Amino acid sequence: MPELKQALTYEQQVTRLTEHNLKISSRESAIAILKKVNYYRLSAYGIGLAKPDDKEQYIDGITLESLYRLYLFDSLLRNQLVHVIEQLEVQLRTQVSNHLGIKYGPEGYMEAANFILKYTKDGSSIHTITIEKFKQQCIYQRDIPFVKHHALTYDGHFPIWVAIELFTFGNLASLFDIMSPTDKKVIASHYCTDPNYLNSWILALVEVRNICAHYGRLYNLPLKQAPFLYNENRKYRTGSINKLFPTILTIRRMLQNDERWREFATGLESIMDTYSDVIRLSFIGFPPDWRTILLK
Repeated sequence: MPELKQALTYEQQVTRLTEHNLKISSRESAIAILKKVNYYRLSAYGIGLAKPDDKEQYIDGITLESLYRLYLFDSLLRNQLVHVIEQLEVQLRTQVSNHLGIKYGPEGYMEAANFILKYTKDGSSIHTITIEKFKQQCIYQRDIPFVKHHALTYDGHFPIWVAIELFTFGNLASLFDIMSPTDKKVIASHYCTDPNYLNSWILALVEVRNICAHYGRLYNLPLKQAPFLYNENRKYRTGSINKLFPTILTIRRMLQNDERWREFATGLESIMDTYSDVIRLSFIGFPPDWRTILLK
């Protein structure tokens, strides 16, 4: 194993950055930035800004302040996204729990027979895994009042409309994935789409939401989950690398251009304008006419 690099002082970090052709206007202000944002985290915003013939050197004119502004933009973008995705997640929980509760009864979600049989690569039942993760959440969140209430009053039995609040978004995605085709169609109809599209949208939202929740970088990050797009939007997926814009188009379609979407789009426009001096639209998959597409 290669030997780990040694830690650097703030002064040494500034020197190291200048050695990579990063422009530093003031060592004092540079140190102030590095005290706010970890050197390693900040450097990630320089991905894609290296010279074509020397990946260890930034292209001329890139400043530490510009990387810091990209970090600030990314932070505000995550805040915008996590708020609107929360609303979609809560809505999806409502639709799923209401449908399953009425059709199969309060604890019908516990019965594998009410779902299609799917297994992981190692042969484990996805339904079993989903329920086990739910039970783990019951233990982990046992001090929350509604969990205590059902543990004491109902001997640990949770109706679906209560249990769904203890499902992580990823676990909710797994539950939807194993619902019967008929049940999926009912949920998908609320979003004016079909189950395959909705399933891909949910997975894309889970990925972005998890990145946001853990303060990860979205700017210039290739995403694993590519949401299905309808014909009019497929041109906005560029090549094999999936960036953020398709997921934002998905959010718009799921919100059906309602007031929540308009609020999100207006906020997005504001931060895009504020940091337009450092943002490279292609790094987040935005086309040049993104404003017309999202705000029309």
